[in-house]
Amino acid sequence: MITYKEYKTFTPHDPFVAGNNLSYFVGGYYPTDKLEKILRKGMFIPSDEVMAKEYPTVKKIERMHPFLMLFSRCRNVRDTATEIELRPYLELNFFFPITYKHKGEERLCSYLPLLYLDFLLGTIGGTILGLRKEFHANLKYTETDTSSSFGIENIISATFSQPSAEDIKDLDPFFARFFTKPTLTYSYFNKTYFYTTLVHPTRVHETSAAYEWNYKGSVIRSDEHTFANFSEYSFTTSRAMRYDAYFHPKYPVE
Repeated sequence: MITYKEYKTFTPHDPFVAGNNLSYFVGGYYPTDKLEKILRKGMFIPSDEVMAKEYPTVKKIERMHPFLMLFSRCRNVRDTATEIELRPYLELNFFFPITYKHKGEERLCSYLPLLYLDFLLGTIGGTILGLRKEFHANLKYTETDTSSSFGIENIISATFSQPSAEDIKDLDPFFARFFTKPTLTYSYFNKTYFYTTLVHPTRVHETSAAYEWNYKGSVIRSDEHTFANFSEYSFTTSRAMRYDAYFHPKYPVE
């Protein structure tokens, strides 16, 4: 646990939550017309030019927008001030590259519309901090000799081949780029928040994925363009902040 003197030097941009995950990173595609309907005020699908510059390795598919699905077993998650550790839990995240426009400025962000968790305390805590989380007690993880799977009945199912035995050097560049951008979320209190997510892989492996996600009346499925990694990594997140506090703080940010 840090001292009160150390705590007073913390800024909202400093790591606030830290932990260790075992996650499947999955690259998928979402219909652009349906994505436009779920974006909030100030959010737009980036231009082809921006996507080509910022995500040069991902395939361009007409009328589809690439996104990241993250299927995680979370452990050793704690806030950095008290070091109180939460119990292990399951969490599913979904990130979309979007452009956020505000007061004449444009920012490329990773939009996180929601998270699914099987941990009620984590859901409540995240909601209080401004995150849009959903508690699902029936979120399940299963594993066999040849595959692993996550599922929430009538919402999402995903199956992965067992990761390759050989380590690869890095996460797929498309996945890695998401964590170089501000994470953007829209709270249940109709507020837009931004925070920093940093991911530090220690092991990365190739895998394959098949999924089906029922979200806001659309069923999104894996196809021949789906790609995936499995990774063990540590992570940190900052506090969630409003626009000016995040992008125009009154203190220096490295």
